[in-house]
Order: sequence, then C-alpha cells, then structure tokens
Amino acid sequence: MSDNSKEPTELAVCMGSSCFSRGNKRNIRLIKEYIDTHGLCGKVVLKGHLCEGLCKDGPNISVDGQVFNSIDSDFLEFILEDHLKLRE
Repeated sequence: MSDNSKEPTELAVCMGSSCFSRGNKRNIRLIKEYIDTHGLCGKVVLKGHLCEGLCKDGPNISVDGQVFNSIDSDFLEFILEDHLKLRE
C-alpha cells in the first residue's frame, strides 16, 4: 500500500497492442477520472509503457513496480482504492 510520503505513486499502463485492445484503452480513461475525482494530481504519476511480454496475462498495469494482470474495471477499482486511497 502507498503512504502519504512525498514520492508520487507511479502507475504504469501497458500500451502494447494486446493489452490496449483488451481493456487498457478503457482503463486509462478510468484511471484519469479516478485521479481527477480524488484530487490526486501530483500525487500519482501515470505512465504508459511498451509490451513487457506478459500479453497472455493482460491487460497489465503496475503500481510502484508491482504488476497486476487481467485487469477489468472491478479489479482496477480495487487496485486504485487499495493503492491510492491514502494519497488523498
């Protein structure tokens, strides 16, 4: 879990074609909405990255280097609440 330290939480979204087409296009929109709605601008760094070879497990997202696979909207909401809630 993230804490209230000054280092922003890094949230990286796979932009490889497989992950992007399997849900990360939508997930990026949901993440941006979450960041805006919860006042987390400056506390979360949202990055995209190219395929890291985990296509069969995608869509993939990582939070501070911890990789999460098979991200759907429900799992994404859980991840955001679990890792970003304390940053508010």
